[in-house]
Amino acid sequence: MALVIIEMEAKTPHDWRANFIQTYGIPTTLVDAPRLQQPRSLSGFVEKAFIEKHVIDVCQNTVATGRPDFSKIDATIRDIRLVCSRLILPDPSGSGRWCIVLAQVHAISHIGRPARFDDTDLSILQLLREGLSAREIGAALKLSPRTIEHRIERMKIRTGIGAIVQLLAAAS
Repeated sequence: MALVIIEMEAKTPHDWRANFIQTYGIPTTLVDAPRLQQPRSLSGFVEKAFIEKHVIDVCQNTVATGRPDFSKIDATIRDIRLVCSRLILPDPSGSGRWCIVLAQVHAISHIGRPARFDDTDLSILQLLREGLSAREIGAALKLSPRTIEHRIERMKIRTGIGAIVQLLAAAS
């Protein structure tokens, strides 16, 4: 979970400051979360379109309406998928000096290269999600366990993903 105060007193929204009170602390190798969560102006974030859509526009709207905003974000930034819930609270004075953003990250995953999967691949992915082993999947699909293992490896190669967990996240 991350708790951020967006100071909105600068003349342009990109000059607003983000001050992280509570940072997202779950380790990930996909992004440098500690570096991203350093206090900075919004112009210091590389992903301008993401910041405009999910921070600037929403903060401006919450200040204009004086009402909190609660929503879910499912966005792709470069080759990373971010799924989170966010609550934005406006400055209750109505002066629009700040917003508080509380974000709960549900998933950060690598999306890999787009790939098409046939019905057998999709069946294998579903049964993997359900926790079945290659032997159990093979029995369910009337294929050998070794065939299941080969198909999983081919799916990983096609998507550029090295782990089954990432493959499952990318294929959902």
